[in-house]
Amino acid sequence: MKHTIAALAALSFLLPSQAAAQETIDVGVLKESEIAVVQNLLYPKKDQLELGAHAGWMPFDAFTTTPIMSLTGVKHQSETLAFEVALGGGYGLKNNAYRTLEGEAYKVAPDAYRYLGSLLVDAQFSPIYAKMNWLGNRVFHHDIYVLGGAGLTVEQAIMPDNDLAFGPTAGVGIGARVFLSEASALRIQIRDDILIQSREKTTDSRGVFVKQNVALTVGYVRLKK
Repeated sequence: MKHTIAALAALSFLLPSQAAAQETIDVGVLKESEIAVVQNLLYPKKDQLELGAHAGWMPFDAFTTTPIMSLTGVKHQSETLAFEVALGGGYGLKNNAYRTLEGEAYKVAPDAYRYLGSLLVDAQFSPIYAKMNWLGNRVFHHDIYVLGGAGLTVEQAIMPDNDLAFGPTAGVGIGARVFLSEASALRIQIRDDILIQSREKTTDSRGVFVKQNVALTVGYVRLKK
């Protein structure tokens, strides 16, 4: 009898708990339009002035290889839109192809122009802000941007006449800012500029030349209100 009473008492404790476990709460249905990912924007850019110094290379020209440097100033209108002024300088060096052509085997001097400098104005659009884990022990915040702009590029003939060509320039590019702190970032960029050159020494045979300069750069930038 005692065992029966104990069993009934245990059953009376189990039944309410099982009933409670089976109860459900109706929270409604979430629509796809109501689901959003909130990004923690740790390094905002809006209303900040960005000043930077950059170094890089133009490695893809047919006859020259060019170390370059540039100074940039960027005004961030919002987190996605900014305007930039870039002042660049460099010096195109003869590459292996040029030296081969002017050597004893061919004795030909290509009509090549070396990059000297440029002044460019760009608009930047930054649609992506993200975080990346580096080797499992540090998280870097970064943005991805595309740019487009125009300006003027100055180049000089490698041939002894040293003719200068001032070429209107249109360019596009893509790059990333990897934020090091609230006030600094590492900026990595590839840019493709198209130049329209008028070369005095060839005006009789050809008035206009189209030249392409592709530059890879890495720079350090500071941001401030």
